[in-house]
Order: sequence, then structure tokens, then C-alpha cells
Amino acid sequence: MKHFFFSTALVLSTFVAHAQKGSLYIGGQAGFNSTSTDFDNGNSSTTTSKASNWSFSPEVGTFLTNQVQLGVGFTFSGSRQETPGFNSNLIDVTNRYGGTVYGRYFFGEGNFRPFLGLNVSLLPGDRRRETTGFQNSTTKYSTFDVGANLNAGFAYGLNKRLTVLGSFGTFGFQNSVAKQENSNNKITTTNYGLNVNTLGNLFTIGVYYTFKQGGE
Repeated sequence: MKHFFFSTALVLSTFVAHAQKGSLYIGGQAGFNSTSTDFDNGNSSTTTSKASNWSFSPEVGTFLTNQVQLGVGFTFSGSRQETPGFNSNLIDVTNRYGGTVYGRYFFGEGNFRPFLGLNVSLLPGDRRRETTGFQNSTTKYSTFDVGANLNAGFAYGLNKRLTVLGSFGTFGFQNSVAKQENSNNKITTTNYGLNVNTLGNLFTIGVYYTFKQGGE
């Protein structure tokens, strides 16, 4: 199995060593993941599946108090999976777009501050399943994902403007519904439990920048 993973996360935020009420921040997160699986019998090699995922999530928010942070993110993401067959290929393409509202409570003072957070996301989208080759067919779905995630993490202020923030997924819930076009067929997937992160990777890290501090 060949696996290539590339993910970047650059978030512009307001939390530094002394976060202040009324501070404002903008930012975002982006990622890309590609996977290829090959079967080798010693004489020849065959690709059995290919998959890729991408995401882009700009965000904006503020500190309601010196400890409470509130923000909203706008999510755009997609995935493509291709499964070659003997007489036909199966291609599955999904696109999602929507938003996430999150809040964090920071503890203590100084450069290093742990936090607890809550994220809630609503992500409508669409899905297309194509069969090509011996038989050609296309099935379309409308999708809707709703999720909530409790997380924990830390923020470390590098200077007055820059901060590093790491976040761990802890307990989460996600419900995904795909309804087939021109049909009553519907697929529902529910996922919940410890170490579930409905908003991305289990652990994320970002670099934060303050563009307006409280009182400025």
C-alpha cells in the first residue's frame, strides 16, 4: 500500500500570552490526503484502489472575555475514490460545504494555557457514484452531515502576535445522511464515541496571529 499524506494548517488567531476581551482574529485550515493501494503477485502489479481528500476551512472569531473564545469556520471539502474492476471502474465523488461554530475556555494565565472546547458543525453536500466500462451508470445523492465534538488542547504564546495552538479530539458525535436523487433510498451513518473528531484530524496544530487586540 502506497500512502502519501500532506496537510497544512495555518490559522490566524488572537490568542497570545495575554488574550484580551474584544480581540478579533481570522484564519483557516487546509489539508490534502492521497492514498493508493496496489496488488502484486510477483509477476505484475495492479492498482486496486485510489482515494484522495481535500479540505479548506477559513474562520473568524473573537474573545468574549479573557478566557472565553468564540468563532465560526466555513468548511469546503471533497473526496474522490476510484476502484478499478475487471470490466468496469467505480468512481465515488463527494463534496461538502457548510459551517462550524466553536467555543473554547482557557485556564490560567501566562504563555501556556490549556483549554476545553466544543465544536458543532452542519455540512450539506452532494455525492456522485459512477460506473464506467462494460456498463455505464451514474447515481446522485444529496448529503447532510451534523456533528458535535468535545475537545481539549493548549495554546502557547510565542510573542505578542504569534501563538501555537494544539487541539485533540476527545468525545464526539456525527450523523451523516445520503438521499438518492429521484428515489426514497436513504443511507444513514451514525458515529460517536471517545477519540472521535467530526471536524478533522484527531490532533491538529496551528500558528495563530493577532490582527486586533482588545482595546486597540
